[in-house]
Formats: sequence, structure tokens, C-alpha cells
Amino acid sequence: MNYFHYEHQIVEKLGVALAGWPLGGRVCNPGTLSSDDALILRNALAKKTCKWIRLTAQQLEDQKASNMQCAINGKDVYGPPRKKRARKTGPTDSVGNDDDEGNREMEVDGESSERAGI
Repeated sequence: MNYFHYEHQIVEKLGVALAGWPLGGRVCNPGTLSSDDALILRNALAKKTCKWIRLTAQQLEDQKASNMQCAINGKDVYGPPRKKRARKTGPTDSVGNDDDEGNREMEVDGESSERAGI
């Protein structure tokens, strides 16, 4: 679960929310909780005072509007910006391919064979 981006990745995309979070602050990874806080969360889940709920279409639109307004007002609703992944930069199959028909030799289980002849 992506806890930093909970509002965007979970609530807004999936249309579900964790209702009745018993601890102060944002929803967080239970693995990062102290033993006392984990016990509080466990009891809330067992008593069903904290549970996942499916949002109606209207609730989802209201939540998105509320999140946008909070973000405009400077509140950090969506968490830090996501890191961009590095692109792979390596030769592709077409680069350096001297064989026009694609009948390159390849090794299969230690034996060399023609690709077209396999």
C-alpha cells in the first residue's frame, strides 16, 4: 500500500477509504507503528470501528473536490511528489543487427541453433 499517496492512489483511484482510523494523523503503514499503537489499531479493527468502506460516486467526487481544495490551500494532501523512474538505455534488437532476415544464431541449453530453425 502506498501510504504517502494514500488519498490519490487508494481513495481517489480505487474508491475506498479507511473509516475510523484510531490514531492521530494520516493513515500509515502498520509496520511502522509502536506496539501500543498497533494494539490500538488491532482493537479498532476487531471491534469494526475502523474498517474499509466503498465510497459512493457522490462521496468520491466530494472527496476529490475536498482534496483539491486542501491542496490549493497549501495542505500536503497528496504527499511528496513521486520519483521518476530511470529509463533503460541499452541497445535494442535493431541496433547493430547485421542480419536482415532475423535468422541470428542463439544458444539454447548450451547448443547453438538458428532462430528460424527452432
